[in-house]
Amino acid sequence: MISLDLATFFGRFHPLLVHLPIGFILLALLYDLKWFQKNKQYYNVYSITWFLAFISAAISAFMGWLLAQNGYYIEADLKPHQVSGILLVLFSGLGWFIRLRNFSFPSTIKKINNFTILGLLILVGHLGGSLTHGPYYLYEHVPESLKLKFKSQEIVVDFENVSLDSITVFKDIIEPILTTKCIACHNNDLNSGGLDMTSIEGLTKGGQSGAGIIGANLDKSLIFERITRSQNDTKFMPPSGVPFTYQEIQLMEWWIEEGSSYSQTLAEINSKSSIQKLLLSYYGMDIREKPWVEKVSLSPLSETDYETLENANFAWRNLSKDNPLLDLKYDGKKLTKKSLATLVMYAPYITWLNLSSCDFTSRELNILSEMENLTRLNLQKSNVKTIDLKGLVSLTHLEILNLHSTQVNKEIFQILKEIPSLKRVFLWNTKIPLKAVEENKTTFPFLE
Repeated sequence: MISLDLATFFGRFHPLLVHLPIGFILLALLYDLKWFQKNKQYYNVYSITWFLAFISAAISAFMGWLLAQNGYYIEADLKPHQVSGILLVLFSGLGWFIRLRNFSFPSTIKKINNFTILGLLILVGHLGGSLTHGPYYLYEHVPESLKLKFKSQEIVVDFENVSLDSITVFKDIIEPILTTKCIACHNNDLNSGGLDMTSIEGLTKGGQSGAGIIGANLDKSLIFERITRSQNDTKFMPPSGVPFTYQEIQLMEWWIEEGSSYSQTLAEINSKSSIQKLLLSYYGMDIREKPWVEKVSLSPLSETDYETLENANFAWRNLSKDNPLLDLKYDGKKLTKKSLATLVMYAPYITWLNLSSCDFTSRELNILSEMENLTRLNLQKSNVKTIDLKGLVSLTHLEILNLHSTQVNKEIFQILKEIPSLKRVFLWNTKIPLKAVEENKTTFPFLE
């Protein structure tokens, strides 16, 4: 187990190291252009670049071999990547050899070697990306009209519009994988090795060799141990049929590490970023924590509405083509009655508001409390005072507040305490003593 852990530890440097041979090989190929050959200063590093390409490719391939020992990859998918990687090392070595000063090889051989290396480089990269990210990673985001020509795999279950509270991790994600790969040999009628995987009790109890699944303990969970063995091992599972994919092993690992609960929902379980991407790609489950602006649902604005904003001296833009929330900037020096009325009219739509370098009264600033979806507020270089900002405490989604070069004093900290959603506050060049800022850094670590 220790040797496997060490192999995995060093093997995980493989994705990092593969960028070295890519860079050296491309640089070496450039040196073969006629423009470079005419410059003697470049020729001095010609051979050494090919040597570095060869050595870095060999080291990267060795690290990849170590990584493959963890059993996470299907042998049929892994083999082409390994073979093409070894060929890339050999042809890189050949590229270095035929360019040594002691030898003189025809330019045709060099060109054939170059095109072969370039093709292998593309092939190895694509196969490696497919191993880690899935077979459709390269064209995952092509236009829908083209995607069907590349992608034949369908998402087994579409959870795109299903609440995360209603998706049970085991029942909806893990159990279907086990059913596909394991139940044929581990059921009520044919419980190979004494293991029945048709029930939660059977999974927990395990078979003749011990417990099948032990929460938060990968090493002692025999089911996980067997599906990640070398596929040449006699105890590798499943012994026939399609092995667990890299993505399925990732999901099993995540579920076990998080306690292997049989009742937890997606909303209740911790999910690292790699799992979030995997669930989104394969199941249509978007479990990423969304900012407030993505949760707001408002009817679209019309061209007339945008003309009204422009006539009131506001520069505007939508956060995205599918989101009508507004980012507004006032282009005047003083808020007029017309501009104030416009702000009130579109208050629910305003999420970013820039009133910098503008003069206004406390009464005029009271309209901010009506902007229920306001997340960013810029008041820098204005005449605003602390007393003018008491209405901000009703803004439950305000995240960024810019008050630099204003008249606010240390009393502002009493107001900030009542706005828990804040993530960044800018207070440079205000009437707040530096000592007061330092004293409040613990309570307000987001102060700038």
